[in-house]
Amino acid sequence: MYKIIVFGCLSFVVLFGIPAPATYAAETTTAMVATTTATTTLVQNQTAIEKRVREYFADIPVMIDIARCESVFRQFTDSGAVFYGGGSRGMVGIFQFYEIIHADAALKRGFDLKTVEGNLGYARSMYEQSGTKPWSSCVPDVVPVVLDANKELRIKLLTKVVELLTELLKMKLAAGR
Repeated sequence: MYKIIVFGCLSFVVLFGIPAPATYAAETTTAMVATTTATTTLVQNQTAIEKRVREYFADIPVMIDIARCESVFRQFTDSGAVFYGGGSRGMVGIFQFYEIIHADAALKRGFDLKTVEGNLGYARSMYEQSGTKPWSSCVPDVVPVVLDANKELRIKLLTKVVELLTELLKMKLAAGR
């Protein structure tokens, strides 16, 4: 007689009717539940952070692309600690600021790089000061142009300017004959 005990992807085959030790089964189940819960929480947090980045930078879409490139929208690790990346692991959070360079400047402006809102706020502040230069390795080749709410009016005005310049050119050409 064979018994098969399956825990997620882990299979344990017990031969000849010898049951699996109860402690092994309980430990495996507990570990799998804990791993599943941690993974689910991480995905929810990372999804929530991406949503927050998209909301916060809806007016500057290139910053959303930069956040994806820099950290894949991570502010925290799987264990919940602040995410540090870069070669020296000295870059913090969503926008991967070098902590030794930016932490004090960020705090002076009221931003804590170790929090989602602080990292976003300091990123906006840096963008307003320097554009996308601080993230030059993550700027897309084509940066989308964001037109303001007066787009239609600007198009109409430019069309009118072209029409007037065309009329002026016609008049000059007619006068020169």
